[in-house]
Amino acid sequence: MILDLHYRLRLVDDLFCSAAESLVSAAALEDWKGRSEVILKIRAYSQALQIINADLCRIIEGKRAVFPADLSEWIFDFPDGEFKVQNQLERLHAIAQGIEMAINRELLHMEFGK
Repeated sequence: MILDLHYRLRLVDDLFCSAAESLVSAAALEDWKGRSEVILKIRAYSQALQIINADLCRIIEGKRAVFPADLSEWIFDFPDGEFKVQNQLERLHAIAQGIEMAINRELLHMEFGK
């Protein structure tokens, strides 16, 4: 199961890259449709990470991540909206890195014993 989580986490990296590219594009072009797409991609990234984290919690005790609340499309109406969206994406990426470290640590325990 831990190898499956590692594989799924690698696949989720594509969601992060897609969301980041969409954010840069939407910010540069001030595209309203693109901004909506960014929010949807960030939500998909967050949901995928939450599923992986839930499965990881079934394997490893005490490894729980706290996910930020989902953003709404109107976040871009604030003067610092793009910054808040970028910050949300960075927080999710940091969570993904933490999950990856926990998975790698578990893989090392499996390979070399405790």
